[in-house]
Amino acid sequence: MKSTISWALFQADITWLDIEDNLRKIELAINKSIKYDIDILVCPEVCTTAYATKNPEIAQSMDSQMINKLISLAKNYNVAICGSFMINEKDKIFNRFIFFTPDGEIYKYDKAHLFSLAEENTYFTKGKAIITIPYLGWNIRPYICYDIRFPVFNKNKIKNGHFDYDVLVYVSNWPTKRYNHWKNLLIARAIENQAYVIGVNRVGKDGNGFEYMGGTMCIDPAGNMILEATQDENVYVVHTNYDDLVKIRKKLPFSLDWDNFEIN
Repeated sequence: MKSTISWALFQADITWLDIEDNLRKIELAINKSIKYDIDILVCPEVCTTAYATKNPEIAQSMDSQMINKLISLAKNYNVAICGSFMINEKDKIFNRFIFFTPDGEIYKYDKAHLFSLAEENTYFTKGKAIITIPYLGWNIRPYICYDIRFPVFNKNKIKNGHFDYDVLVYVSNWPTKRYNHWKNLLIARAIENQAYVIGVNRVGKDGNGFEYMGGTMCIDPAGNMILEATQDENVYVVHTNYDDLVKIRKKLPFSLDWDNFEIN
């Protein structure tokens, strides 16, 4: 396994409904961070369209030019790329987290908690499956924005000394007015699951007039802040270290007393 993963966290000002321009921005973010020998680039929620829940016609298929471009970028730059995208599959619209590896493997997670306050549940189809992405010897658990408010759904498990995941990744379009929720929920998820937490949020104003403050973060398994980004469009490079993760889990073996449960 790779003992340290280098992450590039792209805090984007997403261009409203302009897939081509947002793909251009993603490639620029890779070029900006590639000198740091990054392993994974994380983009925000719906990073090629913005949070246009009432514009399902812009959703792309899994064999679209958009997807093929992202596959190509991952391969050509030898970096994994992930974020969420508006996807049309058999006339159903999904807010789908996609993880593209340099060797062409693709992992998918469909957002399970649709944000009814913005009528996301009216236009999108709810996902059903939790996934864990095995990459570079680490186990990565992806979630999307509103999912963070449901701690049981996010809960780590331990069996025979092995944790379900090592890193939680949240991609989001989280509004400025609820920044305090965002920060405290991210810290709580790190502490209660004894995992690194990465939260990548957008900045700027979307086509509906909502403002986003950024606040992209990386938090260690003890709840200590590694990164709390400012409100600019930027790429932030952070590192997660497996030895440090193991040390925290052994020093504070709270997982031995976790409750057993199943999600139906």
